[in-house]
Amino acid sequence: MKNQLRPFSLFLFAAAIFAACKETPDDYNPDPGQDYYPLTVGKFVEYQMDSTIFDPNGDTTSYQSTYFLKEEIVDTLTDNNGNLLFRIEQYQRAADTLPWAISKVLAASIQDNQAVRTEDNLRFIKLIFPVKKNKSWDGNVHFQNSQIVTVAGESLEMFKGWGYRIRLADEPATVGNFTFDKTITVEEAENENLIELRRSNAVYAKNIGLVYREVWVLDTQCIDDCIGQPWEEKAEKGFILKQTIINHN
Repeated sequence: MKNQLRPFSLFLFAAAIFAACKETPDDYNPDPGQDYYPLTVGKFVEYQMDSTIFDPNGDTTSYQSTYFLKEEIVDTLTDNNGNLLFRIEQYQRAADTLPWAISKVLAASIQDNQAVRTEDNLRFIKLIFPVKKNKSWDGNVHFQNSQIVTVAGESLEMFKGWGYRIRLADEPATVGNFTFDKTITVEEAENENLIELRRSNAVYAKNIGLVYREVWVLDTQCIDDCIGQPWEEKAEKGFILKQTIINHN
């Protein structure tokens, strides 16, 4: 009797294994999301830049300005480690009726599933692939967070307390005059205490790249007399910068 039941038992065991394999969810995502950081020679994006700079030594405590910025991938090169880099030329103009004037050159690449951008001799890890909501990383790992930046003659620890996290992934968004089917929002910084605010968020759209960025880097020494005041009122030095896409190819 025992020998007669054994084949049937083996059949049930094999069927259970097959069913378990079919019901196991497949988390593999064939799309790593590198289209959010496209690198192709000839690609360009234009932005409107709205800035507010706080100057304790100026005629007014703050002043606002608007200018236009263009980034274009113009060439490729190889670094000392054999990595393919894309040369980006950045242009500025004060009004959309004026010609573009080159302002700086920077580099971008994708290395070891990281979107890398080198600007002003600082190397940033802007994205990590595959793109996934709530994924976090140290985007400023290649330099000290105590790096000093000078704004209106004042020294700021701009990158103090930064930490990158994908807050939204593959979500539709409207930015300026554009509507995008899929975007990701990266929280680059969200650090606040009584005397410092470091806040930065970036939005990337598929096949375009960066479409919006908003950065708040503000310091104050006004504590007791400024309780409850918004940062726009109590900030003594620093800046607010909003970068909004207005054109692309």
